[in-house]
Amino acid sequence: MYEFERTVYHCDAGADGLLKLDSAAAMLMDCCQFQEYSEVRFREWLERNHTAVFLSALQLDLLRKPAFREKIRIRVVIYDCKSIYGFRRITMRDENNELLMIANGIGCFFNFATGKAVKLPENIEDYLKLDSAADDPMEVLPRKILQPAGEGIALEPFKAMRSDLDLNRHLTTARYFALAEDRLPEDFRYDRVRIEFKHQVKCGETVQPFLYRENPETALILLKNSAGLLNALVEFSSREHRNGV
Repeated sequence: MYEFERTVYHCDAGADGLLKLDSAAAMLMDCCQFQEYSEVRFREWLERNHTAVFLSALQLDLLRKPAFREKIRIRVVIYDCKSIYGFRRITMRDENNELLMIANGIGCFFNFATGKAVKLPENIEDYLKLDSAADDPMEVLPRKILQPAGEGIALEPFKAMRSDLDLNRHLTTARYFALAEDRLPEDFRYDRVRIEFKHQVKCGETVQPFLYRENPETALILLKNSAGLLNALVEFSSREHRNGV
């Protein structure tokens, strides 16, 4: 388990004065990274085995967006490891301990020398302490997002620049959220976002988004690079429609 406290700074807030989606995603991912580096024996195991953890999928449920200057607390636990995957539960709470956001993240272990997935050893708990996610239950949908048939509606493309990259020289997770959200219809409201990563976007690549609206409660943004490879699928949905309101 790892947690830290933050304030919603001016640059974190949008025009409505509330925490932006991409800023929220960045905070959640920062907490995960700090947690990973706090596990010294786990980091040593990763280094010895030339292994890195890459985000494979994330589901983020939004209950309330905190406002500018509001103090928040972000917490992450790793609650399971299976085969090539690790599972995290990430929460954001306010000063009154009210749950603001809750996420389920799935990371995939890769050998960065060979580029192949790494199956975790049965004794991984000798290196990494697993915690329970029972205190933070959520409805977890499948990791894979169904890709609709057809091409969808082509939207404004995006070119990845140096300032968009992370330490792995890939497009940051927050930027995926931002470029997908920016291309939603203006009147679309959502409180759940799911993202499934396929091929990482690198510097200089042009990303072409496609919009799919097969029903009123969901909007799917599919991201492809200039070579036609699928980078990610980002699904936005609304609790109102899910509950039939």
